[in-house]
Amino acid sequence: MGGDEHAWETLLERYGRLIWSVPLRLGASRAEAEEVFQRTWIVLVENLGKLEEPESLAAWIASIARHQTWQLFDEARRRGRARSWEGETHRTEEQVESTEVLLLESERLELLGKAISSLDERCRQLVELLFLTEPRPSYSEIAERCGIAVGSVGPIRARCLERLRTTLERLYQGRRTGDSWEKER
Repeated sequence: MGGDEHAWETLLERYGRLIWSVPLRLGASRAEAEEVFQRTWIVLVENLGKLEEPESLAAWIASIARHQTWQLFDEARRRGRARSWEGETHRTEEQVESTEVLLLESERLELLGKAISSLDERCRQLVELLFLTEPRPSYSEIAERCGIAVGSVGPIRARCLERLRTTLERLYQGRRTGDSWEKER
């Protein structure tokens, strides 16, 4: 990606919130989070070529942000400034990793939402009724709402899920290669 402005913009769009969230969740002020944000991007620029597993980019970026936050806090402590993170607002590494898992799950849900919204109306309605409606309607209720025969729900469901799977794979691959969703449509 060296020098490709669009690629860097895509990275910033995709992972900027993740970088900001790490220091803030560790108890950093907004000014400190801004400093961590800048430091994280510098480390990323200097080391992106060393990343061996592109699919772990988000975890790697979160780890860089976490280490940059702790480094900033250590620098403040050495200068004699007490840090609130050492007290009540301190987050354990386990809590931070849990936060990172939630952020990654949020990204997956965002992709799923895009994939579902790209389905045709019948498939979108069927998927929403089958998997997103509580309480879950029966096949006969689904058939009635969709205006199809009860015996058609299963086969249509299979075709719609296959379309959803294909779209998710394309979206996920686009995320890994830096392609935008708009380019793939």
